[in-house]
Amino acid sequence: MTRHHSLIPSHTNKLSHLPFRSTSSSWNTRLRELSQKCHFQEALNLYRQMLRSGDSPNAFTIPFVLKSCAALSLPISGAQLHCHVVKTGCQSEPFVQTSLISLYCKCSVVGNAWKVFVENPQSRKLTVCYNAMIAGYALNSRFSDAITLFCRMREAGVSYNAVTMLGLIPVCVFPMHLWFGMSLHGCNVKCGLDTGLSVGNCLLTMYVRCGSVTLARKFFDEMPEKGLITWNAMISGYAQSGLATHVLDLYRKMESNGICPDPVTLVGVLSSCALLGACSVGHEVERRIEYSGFGSNPFLKNALINMYARCGNLVKACAIFESMPEKSIVSWTAIIGGYGMHGQGEVAVQLFDEMIRNGIRPDGAVFVSVLSACSHAGLTDMGLEYFATMKKKYGLQPGP
Repeated sequence: MTRHHSLIPSHTNKLSHLPFRSTSSSWNTRLRELSQKCHFQEALNLYRQMLRSGDSPNAFTIPFVLKSCAALSLPISGAQLHCHVVKTGCQSEPFVQTSLISLYCKCSVVGNAWKVFVENPQSRKLTVCYNAMIAGYALNSRFSDAITLFCRMREAGVSYNAVTMLGLIPVCVFPMHLWFGMSLHGCNVKCGLDTGLSVGNCLLTMYVRCGSVTLARKFFDEMPEKGLITWNAMISGYAQSGLATHVLDLYRKMESNGICPDPVTLVGVLSSCALLGACSVGHEVERRIEYSGFGSNPFLKNALINMYARCGNLVKACAIFESMPEKSIVSWTAIIGGYGMHGQGEVAVQLFDEMIRNGIRPDGAVFVSVLSACSHAGLTDMGLEYFATMKKKYGLQPGP
């Protein structure tokens, strides 16, 4: 449901009520500071105060306020600001145009963003406006529209840059998009943009998401510079493809290159340890988690439960599970699955019932775990009962 948030002057707060000389530059400076610090509500309150004072916004004022509306998902307030833009006559300013386009796209009102783009002839000549519109299409999963606009951009002779690519490459998320992603890679090579770390990471992630880990690894090996995000993208790609041995090999190489892993890295490594039964490596990762200060990370806790459970160390898995102050559906699924796969179906069933009593709504994955546990333990009647409950009470249908 869209929230209504009027920009008609209303209450202010301490941050926006401090007295200062009411010149355009002082208002703008203060708005910029609030926007940069992500104090978006305070920025809107300050803008109301500016309007109450009788001062008029200008082309430097509007982008900060539009950014605040976008961050708070306030399309109605954004439309009111659009009226202010027209009234002040600054709609042809490039940064005002891009801010309007970004606002409407972030609020999922892509049609309004397109109107802003097409109704101003200046927009169709500026790279920044194309970038904002392409990024907006990508944000709203409008794959074909993003591609079409990029093609129009090139036909119009408007130059593209790294920002264009960072907005466009992420639309390639399925194997069917690989051909276009490879075309974009070619464009980047032609213009020398592929050597930049941000664009390189984006291309690498694209190859992984499109299911081509072989091309991803080839590109990874050729990258002149690799940051933590680069290593994580490749490790995650291997992990998601079930190539657990490759994950551990790359993790060792990462360590030898002096790159310190973060929780994203370690989740991928632990999932691979679980697949391989590499409990010793998993224990080593657990020690790293503790001395790196990641011990309270719930994603790592879940990954450790899954790893120890799959490796057969149910005592350790249970200890980690019990130590968690808040247990998500993922936590319950990991521990239930662990007991189930090692023939302790009764314990798995008890845990599943405890999960229900704790108010956790089961999903398809946890039902698969408990049904599998019933099957391994010969609890046929119990399994049939859960199967019926899954469909009737929770509306979940069995997979193919």
